[in-house]
Amino acid sequence: MMHTLILPDLQDLVHTGRCIPEESNLFMKDTILQDIIVRSYETLRPGDPITRAASLFRKTRFDGLPVIDSRGGLKGVMTKANLYDAVSSGTLPGRPIDGFYTRNPVTVQDHISYDDLSRIVRTSKVGTGIVLNDRNEVTGVFSKADWIKGMFKKEAMLSSRLKAIYDTMHNGLIAVDSRGRITDINNAARKILDMTSEQALGQAADTVLPGLDINRIIISRQPLIGVNYQHKSISLLCNITPVKGEKAGQGAIIVIQDTTDLARIISELANVTHQYETLDSIMEIAYDGIIVVDKSSRITMLNRSASRLLNKNTKDLIGRPAREVIDNTMLHIVIKTGLPEKNKVRMINGEPYVVTILPIKKQGKIIGAVCKILFRDVDEIKELVQKLDNLDQELAYYKDEVCHKTTASAEFDTILTNDPEFKRIKKEGQVASRGASNVLITGESGTGKELFAKAIHMAGLCSQGPLVRVNCAAIPDSLLEAEFFGYAPGAFTGASSKGRIGKLAAADSGTLFLDEIGDMSFSLQSKLLRVLQDQVFEPVGSDTSVKVNIRFIAATNQDLVKLVNEGRFRKDLYYRLNVIHLPLPPLRKRVNDIELLAGYFLEKYNRTFGASVSYISKDVLEIFNAHDWPGNVRELENVIERAINFAGTQFLEIGDLPMYLQEKTILSVKTQTTAPIHTLLKHNVGEHEINLIKQALESTGQNKAKAARLLGISRSWLYKKMARAGIQ
Repeated sequence: MMHTLILPDLQDLVHTGRCIPEESNLFMKDTILQDIIVRSYETLRPGDPITRAASLFRKTRFDGLPVIDSRGGLKGVMTKANLYDAVSSGTLPGRPIDGFYTRNPVTVQDHISYDDLSRIVRTSKVGTGIVLNDRNEVTGVFSKADWIKGMFKKEAMLSSRLKAIYDTMHNGLIAVDSRGRITDINNAARKILDMTSEQALGQAADTVLPGLDINRIIISRQPLIGVNYQHKSISLLCNITPVKGEKAGQGAIIVIQDTTDLARIISELANVTHQYETLDSIMEIAYDGIIVVDKSSRITMLNRSASRLLNKNTKDLIGRPAREVIDNTMLHIVIKTGLPEKNKVRMINGEPYVVTILPIKKQGKIIGAVCKILFRDVDEIKELVQKLDNLDQELAYYKDEVCHKTTASAEFDTILTNDPEFKRIKKEGQVASRGASNVLITGESGTGKELFAKAIHMAGLCSQGPLVRVNCAAIPDSLLEAEFFGYAPGAFTGASSKGRIGKLAAADSGTLFLDEIGDMSFSLQSKLLRVLQDQVFEPVGSDTSVKVNIRFIAATNQDLVKLVNEGRFRKDLYYRLNVIHLPLPPLRKRVNDIELLAGYFLEKYNRTFGASVSYISKDVLEIFNAHDWPGNVRELENVIERAINFAGTQFLEIGDLPMYLQEKTILSVKTQTTAPIHTLLKHNVGEHEINLIKQALESTGQNKAKAARLLGISRSWLYKKMARAGIQ
C-alpha cells in the first residue's frame, strides 16, 4: 500500500480547498514527487548503535531515516520518536537500534498519482516519507516541509499563469469575496468601467454595478447569465457565477462584455437589410427590366421583368456573365470606360429596346453597373429614338464647339488603357506633369505621343500658358531658324517690315512641343541647346536677347540613341531633352486595350455622325485582336470611323471594315442539316471558296441574308464575293 506524509494543517487546506483552488487540483493531478524527492540521504542498518542514529539526526533535517539490510532492501524507519523512546527507557548508547525502529513504515512509489498522494496525505500523521522503486529498494526520502514548499511553488506558478490569462482576456473579469467586495479586477474590466485598481479594490460590487444585486446571488449560490446592463453610456452583457465550496457565500466571479459596438453593428446591419428590402421592392414594382452586375460584369440582382425579358428564371441568371445572357450588351464596356450609356436602342432577342447603363462607383472606383431596359411599343421606341438622335446630334455639335475653344479635354483621363505597362507610363506622365523638367516621348507613329504631350501640359504648372506645337519634319531647313526664333524687321530679303515672333516667343510661360525632333537639322540643334540651357535666344537679325520661361516636351518615332551614335543628333541635346523618358508601346503590345479603344471610338463617331451603330460583332473583334496595327491607335480610330460610315445596321460587321482587314478573315461555316462544315475561307477566290458559298446558299434556300449570316460575313460582302466568283 502506498502512503505519504504532510503536516496536519496542510491536510485541512487540501481537504477544504481554502489554499489551493479547484483549478490548481486539475493542474496538479498529473504531478509526481520527482521535484521534492531528496536523492542524497543517510541510511541506518539494524546493527548500528543508537549513538550513530543520534549523530545522523543531528546532521540531517529529516524526522526519520530508512533502515536497510545488506542488499539495500528496506527493513523499516528509525524516527526521532523511536530515538526518544530508547533514551527515555535507559537504553545504553552503544546498543543497536534493532528492536527500536519501526518495522512497518509508511512508503510511496516513485510514480504515485496526485489523487493517491492526496488521499494518503489526508490519512497519514507521519512527518517523513520513504520512496521505493519497483524492486522495493529505497530511492529517496522526502519531508513534510519539502511537500509544503512544492505545493506552494506550484500554486504560485499557477496563480501567475491565471493572472496573465485573465489580464489578457477581452472580456472584463471581476472577483468579489463573500461580503460582495471587489478583490480582483482585470485590465479589460478597468477599461470598461473607467477605473483604476486602487479605485476598484475593496469597493462593494453593488456600488460599482448598482442594480445587479450581487450579494443575493452570492447567498443563493444561483448564477445569473446573459443580463443586459447599462453602465453610463456603455451597454454591457453580464454573467455572475458564485464560487462554490463547502460553505455558502464564498464570493462570485462577474464577467462583463462591452456590447456597445456590437449593438451599433446590429443596428447598421438592420438598416442595410431594410435598404436592401426596399431596393428589392422598388425593383419588383418597376415595369422596366433592371439588371445589376458587379465589376466582373456578373449579374448580382435583377427583377422579374428582366427575367421575363430574358426568358429565364432569376436563380439561373444570378452569377452568370451578362454577355452570355444579354444580346449586344455594353455593360462590360461601361464598366471598363466608366462612361454611361443612356437611352440607346439595343436588339434583345430580336426585339428593339431602349437601354440605359450607368456605372456604379464607390470611392471613385467602378464596382459594377446597373442596366435599365425600357419596355415600350415599337412605334413609341422609334419616335423616342428619333428624338434622342436629334438630341445626340445637337449635343455632339455643342461639344465640338466647346472642344474647339478649350484644350482641357486632352487631360490624362482621356487616355484610356487596361494595359498594366501603359498604366505605369501614364502614371509616370502624371508625375512628370507636376514639375518643369524636359520630357522626351518616344514611340511609333499613332501611339499617342501628342496626346501625352497635351495631357502633361494641361495637368502641369504651365497649363495657363500656351501649348505651341512645332513639327520639325514639316518645316524646310531654310525656314526652321526663323520659325523657331522669329526675326527682326528687315532681317533678310523678303522679311516682313514688322518682323515676326517665333515659336519660342509664342510659347513663353507655356509649353513648346517639339514633334519629330529626330528630323531637326544639326545646325539648329546647337542653337536650340542654348535655349534649353539658358532660356535665352536672339531673333534672326537682332542683337537683343529675349528671356523666356518655357517647358520643353519632345517626341519622335526614331531611335535617337542610334542617331547620336551615327553623328546625326547632338549627344548633349539628347541628354538635355531626355530628363524624363516616356516610351509608348505600340498597340500590338496592348491587346487588352483594343476592344476598349474600339468601344470608345464607336461612341465618339456615333455622336459625330449622328449614327446609332451600337455593337461590334464578335468576328470583327477577333479580326482586331489578330491584326498587327502598324498604324497603332490612329489606324484603329480610322478603321472605326470608316466602318461607321459604311455600316447599314446597328451592328458593325466584317463587311463594314476596310478590304485589307476583310481579306484576313478566318471564317467558320456551319450547315443546318448535317454535321457543321469547319474550314477556312481564304482571300483568294478559288474553288474552295466557291464551294463554301454555294453550300451556304443551298442550305438556306438561296436566301442571301441567311447565307451571309451562316458564313459570318455581311450581305454586301457576300454580293462582292459572288460577283468575283461569277455566282448568280
